[in-house]
Amino acid sequence: MKKWIQKYKDLKYRYKLTIMMILCSLIPVCVISGYTQIRTVQIMREKEQIGLEQVLEQSVNSIDNRIQIYTNLINYLTYSSDLREIMEKEYSSDYEAYLAYTEIADPMFTMPQLYHEEIRSITLYTENIQVEHGNTLAPLSVAQNQTWYSKINEKGTVQWLVKQGNKKEILAVRKFYRQDSIQAMLVLTLDYNRVLEPFADLLTENRGGLILDEQENVVYSGYNMDKHYKPDKETSLKYLKEHYVCIEKKIEDTKWDFCLYQPKEELEKSVWTLLLGNIPVLLLCLLLILFLGYFFSRKMVERLEQLTENMNQINLGLRKVTVVSQSKDEIGVLVRTFTRMMEEINKLISQVYEAKIKLQKTEMKALQAQINPHFLYNSLSIINWKAIEADNEEISRITLSLSTYYRTSLNKGETMTIAANEIRNIDAYLHIQLVMHDNSFQVIKEIEEAALSYSVPKLILQPLVENAIEHGLDVSEKEEKWLKLSVCKEGDTLLMAVEDNGMGMSEEQARAMLTYRSKGYGVRNVNERITLLYGEEYHLRVKSRQGEGCRIEIVIPVNKEENRYE
Repeated sequence: MKKWIQKYKDLKYRYKLTIMMILCSLIPVCVISGYTQIRTVQIMREKEQIGLEQVLEQSVNSIDNRIQIYTNLINYLTYSSDLREIMEKEYSSDYEAYLAYTEIADPMFTMPQLYHEEIRSITLYTENIQVEHGNTLAPLSVAQNQTWYSKINEKGTVQWLVKQGNKKEILAVRKFYRQDSIQAMLVLTLDYNRVLEPFADLLTENRGGLILDEQENVVYSGYNMDKHYKPDKETSLKYLKEHYVCIEKKIEDTKWDFCLYQPKEELEKSVWTLLLGNIPVLLLCLLLILFLGYFFSRKMVERLEQLTENMNQINLGLRKVTVVSQSKDEIGVLVRTFTRMMEEINKLISQVYEAKIKLQKTEMKALQAQINPHFLYNSLSIINWKAIEADNEEISRITLSLSTYYRTSLNKGETMTIAANEIRNIDAYLHIQLVMHDNSFQVIKEIEEAALSYSVPKLILQPLVENAIEHGLDVSEKEEKWLKLSVCKEGDTLLMAVEDNGMGMSEEQARAMLTYRSKGYGVRNVNERITLLYGEEYHLRVKSRQGEGCRIEIVIPVNKEENRYE
């Protein structure tokens, strides 16, 4: 975790700002989208459930209305005086009973069937009837022999039963008591499919239905589903509630419990359809957030990056502010403050440089004043002649090189010379160095004769050569070492270069060589002299690789002068 935190800290400010803007935009969008999706799913589920409840309620109400009609019909017949007369009258013969059937019972029981097609028959089972008369009158013993008779309780209200078998029927039964014994029974037989048709019509694709009576006996069971949705226990209400979305409703008269069930997966289809439909919109919002975050962060940090780059250039030696901002925000204030600061620094640098130049000139003049050239040259001349008399050519050559070096260095106190004299001076210096180093390195020269007549600052090559020998060749373990001196004209500039194949340096060390972070003074002093003389566009160029060597180039404008020292 710490590693990732550190990586985040090391990121550029623009990337940090982009990440923060994206997160600040993305998190609220995700939260709002998530909440909206959850609420939409809940609403859709509630809507689907309400829809099931409504269709079930309409269907059950339709069945309940029919049940009410049949209940009212039975109650009406129950309290009919004609029907009471048939149950209580003692018939002397079957013929008398037959007359009661044809004159009273048959019209009374067949008339409702004309208005209600689902009524198959209305039958009165009574003790005083010994012979069945069609579907209207029958002895009570006939009812007692039916399979459904045992399911009837002792209540005196209308009871509802389902007659199972190949031909299912719904029975509405009302008992008539005489004291504690059953006197008669009125049975209304209904068409099973017609009565339950409104409920069966609800079982469209991937729906199922179950009707249970008060004793949890199955009144109706059916489903219309794909194979992978079919219930394993279609008559178990507990099972259906656990594995399906179930809607229940009861009818008080019949005590029937209606259950309409549907697979949970089917109910979720519409929800997933909505979610999948919203994914492209969410992805588009995400891409828009990413684009806007990157765009605005880049715009906001652009001037800050320009200022940072300008600071890096100033760190490398450039003293000019190239960033301009007129805005009144924090970055604008920072740019203007930095500009004013650099102006003050440049003023101070100019003042310091001027004072430094004056001091250098004074010190050089004082040094040159302390040295009596004639005395020095005469002394070196005597040493030379003594070496010749002693037949020691090496001492003679060193003496001549030293004499040449000081002649070109003192130069009558002048700060400028020509390239030819500078080369002559460095030749003398290199001769002395080769003797000191036992000729451990080779000197290579690539000099254009035409370039030797141009004016150059005095003693600008010697610090570079000294640096190349001390920090490049002396610390190198290479067998073949070399130092190359180049002078040529390139357009309107004069190029002077010192190159070696020594140890070299890293890019960071090369950049620091010309700044105040440099430990050495010689190379930096040459760079400062060139900048002061010719402007900030002219300076040393350092090219180096670790272990391969270093090349330092001096680039100055050309100014051809007559060679006064020839």
